[in-house]
Parts: sequence; structure tokens; C-alpha cells
Amino acid sequence: MAQLVRLLDHQARLLQAPFVFPEKRFFIQCAGYGAGKTRGLVFLVAFAVKCLLGKKDKGGTNPKILIGSKNITFLAKTWTNDFEAYLQASGSEYSFDRAKNIITIGNVQLILVALEEPSAIYGYSVCCGILDEVDELSTSVCMEAIKSVNDRVRQHVEGFRDPFIVMTSTSQGLKGLYQTYLHFKENKIGFVLMRARTQDNIYNGADYIRTMYSMYKGKERECLLEGVFCSIDSGLVFPDYDPKVNDLSVDLYDRLEDFDTVYIGQDFNNFGNAGVACVIKEGAIVIIKDYDIPDMRRAPETFRYDFPTQKIVWVPDATYKEHYSQFKKELRQYNITIAYRKANPLVQDRNFAVNRMLTAQRMFICPIATRMKNAFVTHQKDPKTGQPMKGGMGAPDHWSDCLGYVTHYALCWDKSLKNLYDYTLGMLYSKRRAQGADALELEVPTMLMSPDRLRNTPLKKATNVEDA
Repeated sequence: MAQLVRLLDHQARLLQAPFVFPEKRFFIQCAGYGAGKTRGLVFLVAFAVKCLLGKKDKGGTNPKILIGSKNITFLAKTWTNDFEAYLQASGSEYSFDRAKNIITIGNVQLILVALEEPSAIYGYSVCCGILDEVDELSTSVCMEAIKSVNDRVRQHVEGFRDPFIVMTSTSQGLKGLYQTYLHFKENKIGFVLMRARTQDNIYNGADYIRTMYSMYKGKERECLLEGVFCSIDSGLVFPDYDPKVNDLSVDLYDRLEDFDTVYIGQDFNNFGNAGVACVIKEGAIVIIKDYDIPDMRRAPETFRYDFPTQKIVWVPDATYKEHYSQFKKELRQYNITIAYRKANPLVQDRNFAVNRMLTAQRMFICPIATRMKNAFVTHQKDPKTGQPMKGGMGAPDHWSDCLGYVTHYALCWDKSLKNLYDYTLGMLYSKRRAQGADALELEVPTMLMSPDRLRNTPLKKATNVEDA
């Protein structure tokens, strides 16, 4: 005897959305803990299989659906077990090749893949991709996994809608799901965004919901229980970066005043030399451009070309100071001042200063500084050591270091930031000396004016980012 299954409202929306909006390729559900998103995916896949049974693509190949999550073990504990239970309860005939991770129902194959290895997602041609808990991946891996899956979702089955991808997750902050959402908006890629709260799942029970809402407050409650994209400490080096607050909508590097001073942080390595240029406007540090310079000897010429009349203060990696003489002549030729230091400030101090400036709305980033923005959203801490992770060519830590050098130097030496030094590094160092503390959470006064008021520049907050 058939059993009637009553879906929650947000589960029904998830199931129907790909078929109500057949012109859209991407569908996102951002849901709170225990909202029932995985169960919603069970019924979405079951409905898709029902629609695909007996159909083939134009080449005569049977339909295939890709099901992905962090890894196969994680997928088994969430979607796979629930889906098998549904098949068994409904009396459906199926086979499960656990060696190949393929479930076959009629002529439809469900291919289970691990998203934590994006390079291994190849060789498939599927009519839809179903991705569960994508924010369990690191930000950079998540975005690469979605790209890899997108490459595979290309099978056109006759009598079925165009290929599509559904992504669900509890938001873990401004991580991969949010960055994908931003990418879609900034590039005008059509998508459907659905939300669900923990309390929307009436089967959770009042006590569970009450307990969950008492455990989480403020941003964590919004993010983890109500499906809102907001900044929480999710293992990122710069968790206080928020595009809605810290992004500007115009570039400044080519519209500075002659009296402005440009501070350029410089990192050195064997495969490129990262750089980040900043200017101080109305008590705020504005990141105006970033660099990746193959030949360091050409850097002074490049900087002077970009900033022909401004004073340039070069804040390089102090561990490389023995090699400054190799391009000292070029620096003198282009009238660039070196900020000499005996040693680099501690990594945790530099990053502490950057985060405090971000959360106080005293640091902003221009659109052209894409490498630095990528570092904000992808540079993560090593879960074992808690220290910022290091990488090779193109890794975000190179630009993170550059910004750290500039921020620490500017706070310590620029008179217009004196009050901010007192509330950040000054207080940190005085309390560390008094208490021997390694790190302290300090309050920093927020901006008394909006970015629109930054001197002599028609600035405004980014208009291509909306409140989530």
C-alpha cells in the first residue's frame, strides 16, 4: 500500500524548483542545522529518477545523475543511507555497486563522487548534479569542485529538462557556497536561491529547536540556524572580511591626489613576487591594487608607472633584506622609499591588525585587487596548528603577508592612524607585556563616516552585492 509522504514547504520548493524554472541551471538551498535539506534531496533525486525512467539521450545512452558530498563516507552518513531506506520502504528495485559507488534504478545510474578531490571528477556526462553540504569543504576546494561538476553536467536527455545543478548546505560563514553565490551575481549567471530555518522543520521537536536557539547567538544563529550568509570564524585567516561592508565599487589607483602616499607590501618567492598597494584616506586603509611580478628588478618601474606623482613607501618582507641591494639602484632611480625593519612583525599580530581594521570598517578593497580579495575568502588556517596555511604559486598566503606588512607598518607609523594603533596593536602589546598573553580580543571604534565620505573620491559601497 502506497504511503503518503508530506514534504515540508522548503523541501517541496527544492523538489519543484528545477522543473518550475527549467531555464535556470543552478539551484542553491542554504538551510539551518536540522532543517531537513538532505531529506529534501532524497525526494528530489527520487522524483528526477521517476521522470528519467525509460528515457535516453540523443546518443542512446541511459540517464546519469551525479551525487556529491565531501567524501563517500560523509555522503553515506547523510544522503545515501536515507535514499536506500526510501527505496527499500517503497519496494523499489535497485542495485548498489559499492566498489564503483554506483546505484542503478531501472535504466538510471546514480554516480556517487567525493567533492574533496575535484581533479578526480572527470570522465562523466550526467544530466544533473546534486551536491550536499558543500560548505563542509574548504572555500577554495568547494569552488573548484563546483567548477568540476559543472563541466560534467552536460547530458541532454530527450523529454527531460536541460542539465542542472542543485547545491545544498548549512552555511559555514562566507565560504564556498557564498562565494559561488557572489560569482553568479557578479557575472549575471541565473540561479535560484532558497532558504530554510532550523525551526521550519516541524519534525525536530520544540525542545530541540529551543535548545539550538539557546546555544547560538547573533551572527552564529543567523548563519547556522537561519540560512543567512554572514561572517563567522570558519577557519579563515581573515574571518572579519565581509564583502557587503569592505568592498568598494570603484577603483582608485588611477585617481589619487599628488599628496597621497602609497604603501606597497612586498613578498618574495622563487616563482613570483606578490605585492599589495594601499592608500590611507580619512583614517581608513584602502587596498587599491595587487601585483604578481615575475622579475623583481622591474617592480620599481611598475610601481612608479602606476603612481607617477605620489610618494611611494615600499614595505618588503624583512627576511629578504640581504637582497635589497640587488634592486636598490632601481628604487633610488624611481624615488621609492624603503621601510627598513630588523624583522617582520609576528604573523598573528599582522593578521590581528588586519581583522580589527576590517571589522571596524577601517579597511576597504577596490574591485581590481582580485588576488587580495581571493586571499580574504580562501586563505585558511591549518586545522592542526591553527597557523595560516602556506602554499606555492598563486597561493593566497603571499598576498595575505603583503597586506599584513602594510597594515602593521601603517598603524605604527602613519599619524592619521594613531588612534587606531592605540585601540589595536598598542593595546595588544601593552596587555601582552602585562599579562604575557599571546592574543587578545579588543574592541575597535567603527568608522564614524561611511566609505562614501573618503576624501576627494566619489566612493560608494559595492552595488553588486546584496544583503543575504
